[in-house]
Amino acid sequence: MSKIIVLNAKGGVGKSTISMQVVVPYLYTRSGKKVVSYYEFDDENEDSKSFINSKLVNPTQIRVLDNNLRDIITDIILQDESICIDVGANKTTTYFISSLIDSGMIDAVDLIIIPLSDGELDSINAIELYYRIKESGSEVKVLFILNRYNELRNIHSQFDIFLGDQRGFFDKQGFIENVLEQDRNYVTLSDSDAIKYCRNFGTTVWELANLDRDLSAQLKEAIKEKKDKQEIKFLSFKKALKGDCELFMRKNLEPIFERIDSLINH
Repeated sequence: MSKIIVLNAKGGVGKSTISMQVVVPYLYTRSGKKVVSYYEFDDENEDSKSFINSKLVNPTQIRVLDNNLRDIITDIILQDESICIDVGANKTTTYFISSLIDSGMIDAVDLIIIPLSDGELDSINAIELYYRIKESGSEVKVLFILNRYNELRNIHSQFDIFLGDQRGFFDKQGFIENVLEQDRNYVTLSDSDAIKYCRNFGTTVWELANLDRDLSAQLKEAIKEKKDKQEIKFLSFKKALKGDCELFMRKNLEPIFERIDSLINH
């Protein structure tokens, strides 16, 4: 049973999105489709409530400014089950990573995922967190997820701050050069409306992609029976969204799942 932590002190990099849309489905599929224990360490936000209709996860909110944070982390990580931990930004990350290291539980974690978008502060915080992990002496695997990747752009152009100038025009070194070569593990997660709309439905892209309903047949039947236009439009929307989710799963989730497999099972 794998334990995966998602954190970055910078807010707005997609920690909760990656936790729910990537890590939870990964753990669910790799554990024989057992419900995943999801812990959100945050004193301000409760993003897990956005996935109230997901059947993959059992969420728990943890307040970080607790005096016994080390004990809480230890009790959670030592459970014999798949666990996803989503850590809030700013001081939350600082308190959490300190307690994780001080308790020694960092060595019981299978993978730490550090999400970042293409801004400079995202990269700075990602590298600072990486240094903190390495300074602890832990050999835990680290995976950087470059979030909100625009598929119409060149990855080295969009994420040049982190990856550097790969074309040699500006001789610009990326922040990833500060990472040990064996730790330069990164994947992209494309920007997609599928994520936004699935969140509106309170579920995950993986679940809608694997929805066991023939929406095409339902739409044809609704059209044939001349049902209410709004109902037909909604079925049409869900049919298209399911197709978007299936494509997103093939192009994004499955390759990331394979990369996580390679890191955890290496």
